[in-house]
Amino acid sequence: MTSKLTRFLLATAFLFFHQASYLTADAFAKEKSLAILEEQRTHLSSSDPKEVIEAIEKISLLGGNLGVRDLIQALHGTPNFPLSMQNAHVIKFYAARALAYKGDVVAVPAIIKEFKDKSSALAERVQTKRKIQDPVFGSDSLASPYFFNPDDMSIVLACGEMLRTLAALPLTDESTKVIQEALKHKNFYIRASAADAIYLTNRIQLTTGLAEIISNEKDDFAKVAMTSALAGLEKLPNQNFKSLLTFLENSDGEIRKKASEGLVRMDLKLGATYLEKAIGRENDPRVLSQLKEDYRMITSFRVP
Repeated sequence: MTSKLTRFLLATAFLFFHQASYLTADAFAKEKSLAILEEQRTHLSSSDPKEVIEAIEKISLLGGNLGVRDLIQALHGTPNFPLSMQNAHVIKFYAARALAYKGDVVAVPAIIKEFKDKSSALAERVQTKRKIQDPVFGSDSLASPYFFNPDDMSIVLACGEMLRTLAALPLTDESTKVIQEALKHKNFYIRASAADAIYLTNRIQLTTGLAEIISNEKDDFAKVAMTSALAGLEKLPNQNFKSLLTFLENSDGEIRKKASEGLVRMDLKLGATYLEKAIGRENDPRVLSQLKEDYRMITSFRVP
């Protein structure tokens, strides 16, 4: 009897100390995360966008919803001081991306507000045939997302990322409405980003009416993005699949890359045949690299 009691007491003591060690480890990890957050908060107030971006990325890796409010603040910047570097578009881009990674629904209203505030000033780009020597307008552009310097992003690009972030977060009635309305925005890249967002929601019911929007779309980049979203959700060798194939021969390399992305989304082995042909005729190194990577994705063996 005594022997059984002794074994019971020893087992209970072992279990207690085992659980206590876990509690101690958890408390230590939490304390360490809080210390990291506190340190990164000082960097968020920096006037150097690179330092702020690095802090944003470190906060995004902290567990749970730790730092979400700080990321929201970084997204909003300092509206009372318009010229502050904390309002740099590149910071808004990375803050939106970090909030998508966090996945906390509390960020949805803040992202919607920032998107509405900033996207209202955007304009449509002037459709001209681009030449290699044409300038890329950088952070001052209200029409173009293209840039040479990674620190010189335009607000167009940041607004597009906000839409994709809304799709990555738990959907609400308001966020769904914002994404769908953005399909008719005056800027081509915002319309294209709204299409990306619809694909990322993985909800085919949100594509209702998208075929008609595509038929009225004048910008090829927006059109291929919309077609890619629709085809990617349908995953059928239908007319949308055929439309993607025609975009593989477009004169604009960005459009060819977007068409290739659409074929990856469809995940049909049939697409590999056409990508192989596109690889054979591609002469743009950037596009060629993307085509090859997408070809490997479609032909690779994956466990269902």
